[in-house]
Amino acid sequence: MEMTITDAAGQWLIQELQLKAGDGVKFFAASDKIPAEHGPKQGYAKDNHPDRPIYEIEKDGINYHVNFDDDWFFSNLTTTVDYNDQDGLTFTFAGGPDTVAGASINYEKYLM
Repeated sequence: MEMTITDAAGQWLIQELQLKAGDGVKFFAASDKIPAEHGPKQGYAKDNHPDRPIYEIEKDGINYHVNFDDDWFFSNLTTTVDYNDQDGLTFTFAGGPDTVAGASINYEKYLM
């Protein structure tokens, strides 16, 4: 898993969620449909207390993360979070389709 937060997305999230240095934002699947829909609109929320984060990145003093519960959705993908005035906050995904296997492997590691 890899994630990029563009400058435009980072600045928009800081303003939208009224973030200050040290705050956090979690990203999550907007739906639990199977098969997963990796579309441009996914979930995000201010979250200063990550719950078993499986991915973390810091940008402009803000800690962005994906919690263990959403590993199944982001596993094996490269995710770009971007913002523009027309589309708002958008997510694009690239990478392998075998997200369920990746989540299963990570779950087994978590249990050990």
